[in-house]
Amino acid sequence: MRICNIIQCANLGGMEKSSLTLLVELKARGHEVELLSLNPLEGLRPLLDKHSIPAEGLSYRGAGGWRSVSSFKSRLTKVDCDAILMTGHNLLATEALGGFKTGRRVLSIHFHHFGVKPRWMWSLIYRRALTKFDSIAFPSDFIRAEAEAIFPAIRPIAHTIGCPVELFEPATLAEKQRARRSLGLPETAQIVGNAGWLIRRKRFDTFLRVARNVVSSNPDVLFAVAGDGPEHDNLRALAERFGISHRIVWLGWQQDLTAFYQSLDVLLFNSDWDAMGRTPLEALSHGIPVVASVLHGGLTEIVDHQNYGPVFKSHDIDGLTDATCSILEHPKLASHLVGVGRRRLQQVASVSGHADYVIGLLNGEGDQQRTGTA
Repeated sequence: MRICNIIQCANLGGMEKSSLTLLVELKARGHEVELLSLNPLEGLRPLLDKHSIPAEGLSYRGAGGWRSVSSFKSRLTKVDCDAILMTGHNLLATEALGGFKTGRRVLSIHFHHFGVKPRWMWSLIYRRALTKFDSIAFPSDFIRAEAEAIFPAIRPIAHTIGCPVELFEPATLAEKQRARRSLGLPETAQIVGNAGWLIRRKRFDTFLRVARNVVSSNPDVLFAVAGDGPEHDNLRALAERFGISHRIVWLGWQQDLTAFYQSLDVLLFNSDWDAMGRTPLEALSHGIPVVASVLHGGLTEIVDHQNYGPVFKSHDIDGLTDATCSILEHPKLASHLVGVGRRRLQQVASVSGHADYVIGLLNGEGDQQRTGTA
């Protein structure tokens, strides 16, 4: 099957990484894949090149990209594919697909709905998607339920397809030390980290508040942040105000997070809204125990408090602190949590299972595949 993945942008966020993981798996199965980004190719380009996946980034001009619609339509006429997988909720791109003749189309939504766009806009997006796509896929039941509440008519074609996560062998001590050296981190310190876009809803302020508590009882623990964004300066100022700036390492954007994950003893993840936080899943996939708090999101569909433990539905600073300290102090607990988390990933977030589901949708087999991840 020849599959074209149309995506909003080609940065290094969770949505883009999920798309790349899927395309690599589809290519390995013998399908022909290509990626068409509505924005210029960014951090994902080297990874696409690495896997020899043809890709092109378009210009994105005007509010919502309206000035690029004609060039996008023109580019579509050159696409030779059997199926379209569109990742992201761009309304104008959806409209541009109207006259494009191809096989089945799947729209994949990776973003939470509330607090971003007004309800009427999401309703319009799904109203139009209902006429352009055969299936609408979501990484979690959480955002699928949001979407169905906003526009109930999509229920017959809505699917929860999960989030593809590749499992890696946990780093050996030598690999861990080598990874730390590559990032300029001390080889022997205990390190707690988090990665992502430094924006308000990602709650790196909570990360710093927990860091302050942990450092007060264990002044040798180091906290590492991989990422950048508009809150960078505010967060550095907050660390200074807390008196812990000497215990925080700001690593900036990392094109490949492998060394970052391998360097950690604990990943501390906090978020107000996340369709499916990929960072904690990737940490577990590398054998790193996770402590997390998410107010609204689908993370607990894979890593839940009852079976896994340190996953909170509120930003409970004391609870997050206690959980982080317990893992740092008790290697057996860390090992147990990693084992539980990785087994769950194998069950509901395997790359192979995810690809099977997507291929089923592209082949028109969606009616038998609506069980979700929960």
